[in-house]
Amino acid sequence: MEIRQYADVNKEKWDCFVNANSSGYAYHLYDVIALDRWESDQNRAFCIVDGKNDEILLLSMLHLEECFDGNESYYKLHSRWGMVVKDGLTKKQYKKVAHKYKEYIDSIFDEYNVRVMASELPPLSLENQPGKINGINKLMFFGFKPGIRYTYVVPMDGTEDDMMARCEQTTRQAIRKMKRNRDYKVVEAQPTLKDCKVYENLHAETYTRTGSPSAIIYHEYQENIFLKLIPQGISRVFFLKNQVTGEIVAATVIIIYKNTAYYWWGASKNGVIDGANKYLLWESMMEVYRSFKEKNANGKFYFECGGAYPYARSGKGKGLNDYKKHFGGVLHPIYIGEYVRN
Repeated sequence: MEIRQYADVNKEKWDCFVNANSSGYAYHLYDVIALDRWESDQNRAFCIVDGKNDEILLLSMLHLEECFDGNESYYKLHSRWGMVVKDGLTKKQYKKVAHKYKEYIDSIFDEYNVRVMASELPPLSLENQPGKINGINKLMFFGFKPGIRYTYVVPMDGTEDDMMARCEQTTRQAIRKMKRNRDYKVVEAQPTLKDCKVYENLHAETYTRTGSPSAIIYHEYQENIFLKLIPQGISRVFFLKNQVTGEIVAATVIIIYKNTAYYWWGASKNGVIDGANKYLLWESMMEVYRSFKEKNANGKFYFECGGAYPYARSGKGKGLNDYKKHFGGVLHPIYIGEYVRN
């Protein structure tokens, strides 16, 4: 077995492996991995390859972040959504691949002053979807101390009225009120720099409003979504437009993958009308669901709204939890882990 770096693997071969295996998800695709959420992170994604037949056995997200503690420099490793492992490996092959993975990660710990490495597994990969998840956090076989957190997942089936009935009462009221307001219309963003700039402005305004200007995401990351991910159907972006002023007042960024979708990013203007964000997310959910049903009349579809924090009693965590649970979602596990160095 040999280690092969991200830049040395053909994009088509990389994506084919992700799509062909049950642990793969949109997060692992070549153009999604290309840029991390933090601009300073170095992309260290890699594959484990069977050198005899040039076959990928595992690929992993990996980013290296330099940090500072006073005058001392150290590093963190992020494998945000973990690894994709080839389906059908024997127990012996699986153990060999896991050993090679740990051997390589240990070498990076040695090469840099790495203090910590964290990872998670996609909650809606085929192997982790509701009804298929088996309760085993496989990160522990790759050297991670296992943990768990939760997300809200909406099982989408039946009519729009059926799904509306599962929403919280205040959310139903807000959506219906916005539907009656003819001043607002949901439109889909196009893969252009113009629409990218509109979204970036909303994003910056949102993070500034919520007291996190240092967390505003850099231009290249946003450009990647609009100019690479949207054309490939990996992402869709929806705007809420004020028909009277022509102004875009809110946006949602959705990841699309097979029979699932994920509410990736959201943004809105200061002072946006009450109910606007709920209405826009609801309409975005309905649109991606309709698109799926056109091709898969009887298929199951899941929409992930995002992180669940039912324990939060105040602050941003409680606000996010209350917002994301309102769309008829159910709690679903996300397997997480912290790497244990030998």
